[in-house]
Amino acid sequence: PSRTYNVTNKHNPNNMSYYYSGCDISEYYNPIIQLTNRTQLHNLTKSKHRNVLPYTSNTKQDVWDALISLDAGVNNASTSTSTSTVHLIYANTDIPAIPHGEPSNWNREHVWPKTRGVEYKGPDFTDVHALRPADWSVNSARGNKYFGECGLLHSVAECVTPAHPEAASDTAADPSIWMPPGNVRGDLARSLMYMTLRYDGEMSDGNEELDLELSDCPTADSASPGWDSKQLMGYLSILVKWHEEDPVDLAEQERNDQVCQKWQGNRNPFVDYPDLVQTYFGPDSGYSGYDCAPTPVVGVGNSCQDLKPGDVMFTGFRSDNPDVVTMVALVDLAPSTVLYMTDNAYTGTFLRSNEGTVKFQVPRPGIKAGTTIAYGSDINLPFANLWGGSGVALSVSGDNIFLYCKNSEQDEPSFLSGLTFTAGGWIAPNVDEQVFGTSKSALPKALEESNAHIELTTHLDNYIYTSSKIGSETELLEFISDPSSWSGSNAADFNMSKALSDFAVTKRSPCERLKPGDIMFTGFRSDNPDVISMVVLENIPPSLNFYMTDNAYTGSFLRSNEGTVKFQTPSTGIEAGTTIAYGSDASNLPFANLWDGSSVALSVSGDNIFLYCEVDDGTQRFFLSGLTYTTGGWIDSNSDEKVFGTTKSALPNELKDASTHIEFKSHVDNSIFADERSGSKDELLVLISDSTNWSGSNSPDFDMAGALSDFTLIPDRSFTSEESDVDSSPYPLPVDDSAASIKGKFCNEEMCE
Repeated sequence: PSRTYNVTNKHNPNNMSYYYSGCDISEYYNPIIQLTNRTQLHNLTKSKHRNVLPYTSNTKQDVWDALISLDAGVNNASTSTSTSTVHLIYANTDIPAIPHGEPSNWNREHVWPKTRGVEYKGPDFTDVHALRPADWSVNSARGNKYFGECGLLHSVAECVTPAHPEAASDTAADPSIWMPPGNVRGDLARSLMYMTLRYDGEMSDGNEELDLELSDCPTADSASPGWDSKQLMGYLSILVKWHEEDPVDLAEQERNDQVCQKWQGNRNPFVDYPDLVQTYFGPDSGYSGYDCAPTPVVGVGNSCQDLKPGDVMFTGFRSDNPDVVTMVALVDLAPSTVLYMTDNAYTGTFLRSNEGTVKFQVPRPGIKAGTTIAYGSDINLPFANLWGGSGVALSVSGDNIFLYCKNSEQDEPSFLSGLTFTAGGWIAPNVDEQVFGTSKSALPKALEESNAHIELTTHLDNYIYTSSKIGSETELLEFISDPSSWSGSNAADFNMSKALSDFAVTKRSPCERLKPGDIMFTGFRSDNPDVISMVVLENIPPSLNFYMTDNAYTGSFLRSNEGTVKFQTPSTGIEAGTTIAYGSDASNLPFANLWDGSSVALSVSGDNIFLYCEVDDGTQRFFLSGLTYTTGGWIDSNSDEKVFGTTKSALPNELKDASTHIEFKSHVDNSIFADERSGSKDELLVLISDSTNWSGSNSPDFDMAGALSDFTLIPDRSFTSEESDVDSSPYPLPVDDSAASIKGKFCNEEMCE
């Protein structure tokens, strides 16, 4: 709809004439020969930018005045500034134009965030083609998030709708993505495309601009070669889609006219000529924003990324229109992995081709184990926008569906999951493919052998998995493949919402969550009676077994000629900072009674000790800490294990790489860590691993008391939430969110972008 625009002129508010000539679309583009010539169009757009507005001014018209004029409320009838309103871009509502710039009202939203390349000076900073009024708190919530749709960088479970309590109902957001209201998505896409054309890294008014570019891979780890993530906005393909879905309307055309005639003197060509979007930014345009940095793959030339049956399992379907199919990843899915889903029958030797097949490509940065993926026409379904193909239409009289991947387009499918809801279930293979019709199928042998399928022999139109969503990959596979774990009905309005939540996939052993340095040695006495102390630097979950040994490591395995003892964490777990000790004096040494095994007897002539844990089946060992007090320290790996004797050892690479070991090159019988016992985990690791921070002697009555007190772990506040590994603690404690609360209260338009 057309809007009435109010103009605020600090000098003459009721009588403003048009400042800039040549803004009529019929003559504006006359100086250039071809609209499709990027250089010509850039030069025109830049040269016509005849007025660079001040951001804030007491004497001149500034960005505030421009936005009050350009984005006036829909029903504005007054020309008085005191009674005019502005339309808020993300809230999709009007509020009074005055006052502004305070937490209780509105501020100026940089559609292209300042921290993504616009910065705080130059014409791009005040270019009103890409500035809009926004509710203060909603603007703060948007921050510098990319424009896009949930599921691109985070699990859809982290998506919030609306994006903020004061945002429009059709907005959405996750930690990295912001989706604006549907009626302005195209407008904002074209604003960003204008910015890409207008600002290409040249000098403007003495200020050096960044070359602003749109990309499908704007993050630092995926940016196209030669592009810096600091100059990139995303997501290109979604912006192009929004341009098509929300075409230019009269209000956007009028805004473009007034930016040129009254404020800047230049136009947005993508508003005037919408077809130019495909020419400049479409997938066939040659624009570099679709080129991402190479993604490492597991196994060269292996597009299945080493997936096996059961790694992705169906969890629900609705065959009553509109069709919906849900599935869960039980392992991490690498970016660019391609999955296929089909309702074609399997004959026993091949998939038929009389029904539909759709294709799904895992987005960057991949999909975490436990994440639910959905197929359907509703874009609010998790990852539904990433499917392409001829469509899968389930039959209400019964059908089958398969998930598979292929190592190449020519290869046979590698089946991952299968489901049938035809009465009677799977049928036997048959060379006559007509036997299968459109509702029956044989079961691929790979799915049968791995039990990676669901056979619902009682036909119902719609089913969802209703059992536990927490467990290891093996446990969840067993649960999901059990038909008794499913519930269904023939109701046309069958509710699929319970199938859309994510799973929690646990490892086979908590040990797999520990890493080098999570437990560190802090003292030893090799003069009888032996004592060894260590500190827990991460919270340790209950019933976790870890081991200590004085066997040597050869470079490929631990020898077995000396002692090994096992420690089982008590049912309460052990809090970070707690000291654990090993020794015969169980009444005075903390947790000494929880060790079991053949004993560890340290040599007074030098020895080594390791802490490690193993997964339940013993197939993997994870070293946590190492210590040597043999003269000369660690020695090189050697295939001849006799080289190591009973006092020498090589150092495991993971401990070397993480610097989570202590090396005494000068022998001493007894030593304890004698430095600061309060700090962040990283600070304490640095201190403990430095042998100069230890104190020792060869005295047989060496006192270990100084090694038995606990440490104080201080949270490391130097990392942002995006930089920290949210899964790093095996047994997490509550997180203090006070810092986030403070930011939310005091964030303003200069801080939040």
